[in-house]
Amino acid sequence: MYAVTSGIDNDFYYDLIFYRYVSYLFRCSSPNGQPAYASVVQTSCQQPSKLIVVKVSETPKSYKRKFTVCLMPLFGNFSDAHSLVEWVELNLLLGAEKFFVYDNSSAENIRCVLKMYAERNIVEIVQWPIPVKDVHYVGQIAQLQDCLFRNKPESEFIVNVDMDEFIIPRKDNVRTWSDFVANSSSGAFIFRNTFFLKETYDENSSSNALAKQFKLYSLLLSKHEPKVWVHGQRSKYIARTSMVTWLRVHDVLQSSSQIDLVSEDQAMLFHYRYWENKNVNTDNFVTDETVIRKYGETLVDNVKRTWTEIEAHRLKHCEPSSKNTS
Repeated sequence: MYAVTSGIDNDFYYDLIFYRYVSYLFRCSSPNGQPAYASVVQTSCQQPSKLIVVKVSETPKSYKRKFTVCLMPLFGNFSDAHSLVEWVELNLLLGAEKFFVYDNSSAENIRCVLKMYAERNIVEIVQWPIPVKDVHYVGQIAQLQDCLFRNKPESEFIVNVDMDEFIIPRKDNVRTWSDFVANSSSGAFIFRNTFFLKETYDENSSSNALAKQFKLYSLLLSKHEPKVWVHGQRSKYIARTSMVTWLRVHDVLQSSSQIDLVSEDQAMLFHYRYWENKNVNTDNFVTDETVIRKYGETLVDNVKRTWTEIEAHRLKHCEPSSKNTS
C-alpha cells in the first residue's frame, strides 16, 4: 500500500462554528484513480490518526428505487408514535419507497414502530450517537450529506422533510412525486413552506372519527396561515442524487443542473406545527383541502391497518415497557 496526497480544492462547506464540533465538507481530487482510504492531515508528512474507507458512489445504470426520504435525527427521547406513523404512511402515498431514520434518542415505543417498518424494508435505522449539546441541531448538516451519499448508488431522488412536513402536489392531475418530476431534468426542486397550526383544531368539529383517533393532523386541519415563506426560508426539497453535491437544510448548495423554485400553485410544503398560541385569529387563514381530497380515505385505511400490525408486532417482538405505542 502506498500513500497519495492531494490538496483540498477551493470549494468546501462548513456548519455553524459556534459549537465544539462542526460539520466540514471537503472535496479533493484523486490523481491516481479510486482510493481505498481517506484521511485529513495538516501536512503531507503527518501520520493520519484515522483512516476512512472510501465508498464508491458512481451513478448506476438503473436505481433500486426512485424516492428515498431522509429524516433529521430523532432526539430528546422522541415518543410521538402517532406522528411517525402518519408521516410514513402519507409519504408512502406520495411516492416514498424507503426512509432513512437517524436516531440519536428515541423512546421504546418509537423503536418498536421503527423495527416493524424496518422488517418490512420500508425504514433503515441509522444510529446517530453524537453529543447534541456540542454540535448544531443534532448534526443535521452532516446527516443530510450522509443520507445523500448513502443513496447516490441506490436512489434516483432523495427527499428532505421533517416529521411534521409533507411535500404536497396541488394540481388535481398530479398525485405523486413521480407525476410531479416527470419530464423534468432539473437537479432539485425547492418547495415553499406554509404552516397549518395544530392549536387551531376544533375537537368538536365533525372531522373523520378515525382521523381523530389516530391524530392525523394532515386530515384534521384544512386551513393554513396566509403567509407562504420564500424559497430558502423554511423550504424543503427533492434532489436528484446524481446532480447534487452538497445539501443544506432549506435548499441545495450545489447542483450540476437547474434548480427549480417551485411555485405554490404547483406544490407546497405543508408544515403542521404547534406554536402553543391559543389565541390565533384564523379569519384570514386560507382553506386548502388538497390532502383530505386526494389522500384522505386511503390514508385512514392504511394507518388503521398499520396500527393493527404495530400491536401484533409489539406483542411478539417488543419489550413490555413499549405497551403504550401511542
